[in-house]
Amino acid sequence: MARKLALLILGLSGMLACQRAPAADQDRAAIQQLLDTYFQSVKKADVDLASQIWSHSSDVVVITPLGRFQGWDSVRKDLYVNFLKNSFLERNLQPSNVVIHTNGNSAWSAFNWDFTGKLANGQPMTSKGWESHVYQKTDDGWRIVHLHYSGMLPPGASPPSAQQQ
Repeated sequence: MARKLALLILGLSGMLACQRAPAADQDRAAIQQLLDTYFQSVKKADVDLASQIWSHSSDVVVITPLGRFQGWDSVRKDLYVNFLKNSFLERNLQPSNVVIHTNGNSAWSAFNWDFTGKLANGQPMTSKGWESHVYQKTDDGWRIVHLHYSGMLPPGASPPSAQQQ
């Protein structure tokens, strides 16, 4: 009897594990699709596309070297319109080393980026850095709720010593 019970528990455990893996794979695929849409929204400075992938909550937070933006209205106006659309004639954000993690109704990603663009005055611009996103699963699908990016230090610059405070 104990052996049958152990086999039953083992079998049920295996079934539950198999059910979780496809859900995690589906969530990862959904986040990858959301990331691809994000890259297109940046390239096109497309507010309509961005509105499909960002949470419209006032709790959204974006942190960049340009400042901190709070809430969807600020992300839309300050990041997409004032910065991406009005400051650049061309934008291209190329990701590499992308990692995606899911955990129930939350997920996060991190990647390296190379950005090339043409400023509004026609001058070319390039930058490199790192970016991370936090996502929340909603009734409408996954949405970005937090973004943080950091640019690399200019060539020849060194980070401050850990002893300097």
